[in-house]
Amino acid sequence: MIESEKLWRVWWLWGIPTAWIASALILVAESARSAGYHGLGAALDLLRLAIYWYWLRLTWRRSGNVDDRIWTSAARGALIAGLVLNAIV
Repeated sequence: MIESEKLWRVWWLWGIPTAWIASALILVAESARSAGYHGLGAALDLLRLAIYWYWLRLTWRRSGNVDDRIWTSAARGALIAGLVLNAIV
C-alpha cells in the first residue's frame, strides 16, 4: 500500500474487513473457551490483536493524508480507543 494513500480508503476499505474478522475471532475464542480449550481461545485473542495492530499501523501512518486536520486527531483517538477495547475484550 502506498504511503500517500488517503485515510478514508485505509479506514473504510481495510477497516470494515478488520472489524468483521476481529468480531468473528472474539466469537470463536469465546466458544473455544466455553468448550474448555482455553489455550486456543488465548491464541485466537492474540491473532485478533495482531490483525488489529497491523490495521492500526497502516491507518496511523496515513492519518495525516486528509484535507482537514481534525480527521487526523479523530482517527488517532479512535484507533487508540479501539486498541484499548480490543485489549480488554
